[in-house]
Amino acid sequence: MDPEKVNYHYCDDLSTNPLPEGTRVLVTGANGYVAHRLIPELVSRGYIVRCMYRNNNCPPLLTHPRIEHVYADCLNMEELLPALQGVDHAYYLIHSMRSKKEEFVAKDQLAAKNFRESAEQHGVKRIIYLGGLGEKNDRMSSHLRSRREVGNILSQGNIPVIRVRAAIILGTGSASYELMKSLTLNNRFIPFLSEFNSVCQPIAIRDVIKYLVGVMETPGLGTRVFQIGGKDVLTYKEMILSFAKILNRRVHFIDVSLLPIPVDLLCRLYAYWLNCFISIPVNITYLLLDSLKTDVVCEDNEISTILPFKTLDFVTAVQWAQEKEKRSMVFSHWSDVPPENMSDLLPLCQFESSEFIIEEHGIDIPATPEQVFPVVCQIGGKHGWNHANFLWEIRGLIDRLLGGVGLHRGRRDPAHLRVGDSVDFWRVEKLEPNQELLLRAEMITPGLSWLQFQLDSDQNGGTHLTLRAHFIPKPFWGNLYWVVLSNFHSYIFKGMLEFFKKKSLQISAP
Repeated sequence: MDPEKVNYHYCDDLSTNPLPEGTRVLVTGANGYVAHRLIPELVSRGYIVRCMYRNNNCPPLLTHPRIEHVYADCLNMEELLPALQGVDHAYYLIHSMRSKKEEFVAKDQLAAKNFRESAEQHGVKRIIYLGGLGEKNDRMSSHLRSRREVGNILSQGNIPVIRVRAAIILGTGSASYELMKSLTLNNRFIPFLSEFNSVCQPIAIRDVIKYLVGVMETPGLGTRVFQIGGKDVLTYKEMILSFAKILNRRVHFIDVSLLPIPVDLLCRLYAYWLNCFISIPVNITYLLLDSLKTDVVCEDNEISTILPFKTLDFVTAVQWAQEKEKRSMVFSHWSDVPPENMSDLLPLCQFESSEFIIEEHGIDIPATPEQVFPVVCQIGGKHGWNHANFLWEIRGLIDRLLGGVGLHRGRRDPAHLRVGDSVDFWRVEKLEPNQELLLRAEMITPGLSWLQFQLDSDQNGGTHLTLRAHFIPKPFWGNLYWVVLSNFHSYIFKGMLEFFKKKSLQISAP
């Protein structure tokens, strides 16, 4: 995809000038939410952009003569050293929020140390790190504490490190935005803790990108910290009420502070409760809630003397995000990154397991593949699963209760798919227009699952649509799981095919 097709042109009015032609910029975490917004801006300003992914199971979305793709895990120095060769400036956008608490702190610190040492060996001129506001507070969450430590580790070398600290980032697809939207849309009564009276200075994603690009292009900056925030300073309650007003919803807060339960445990229970109806994983939800106990506001506005532009207020940021959703202009989404335990899975074509279980169903549809394929690609999200949706909802609820992603993760776009997109508890592994859609399961099962839709033209100009469920069972439990659900699978899959036929005939009718 050409990056200009998804470039929001945040930096067109930036006061700084692009660095000399041929400047190579490394963007780590290139499949993440912020990186997906940053990369098109850098390409548009003339830079050679090297996108770094942890593994090759996250396919690049953008292609351009000035875009390079490298694969390296910051926990592996042998992979990291070649990735930084020839790099002038680097954005460090890596964190391990998806890991368990006892894991992400150690991973964050080792990754930062390896990155700093590799950057020093290759003479990188500047590192820009996006951290969190509130990193000086004694009551900071473990998430903020880890981010502060990462910034300290990166700054211990001889390379200038610009630490940009932001609070809640507002934009279509950001975790904070989706959390507030889910709370507002799915609840009339919202639990409230007195600790959530802390104030926050949220910032729009467009302003974050402008600051990130601007500090790279400002000459003479040494190692320092810049605090960035939007126009408004709000409490958690004020943000939710403002969000609800924009969505024309009425919500009420229930104070649960009087319950004789420690605050940390209440936050954890709150996260698990939210987990039943919102799309964000419970560990990320907990970290976001835990951060609400700390004031996260800008203590100085020094960056405005270097990059003097007006940031958006909360209401405008949310309204613009809503408008992009209505116009299907959501390019990056928090769910673009697979769950931690799913990120290293091989694609279906690379498995040579003799334990494969394959269930196949087919149907002939008197419509062309060009008419059938868009119907197939609308599954999931708000469209549902076309047949036996109640059974899908039960499966999604079970997955959430087990700690999985569930059905509420939805889709980035209601009509269009791309490789790497999440579709409820599936992810698009392969997409060949009018020929094949392959989904890999990210639900919790005793095995590995794929759902494949293959379209073949027949001699009469129609389409033979084949649905194949692939499953590699774990010993005993996987086989038992498949046997128990086999009748449900057949009922669901045959019904889906009949729906695709009916819908395709409606579209193809003159």
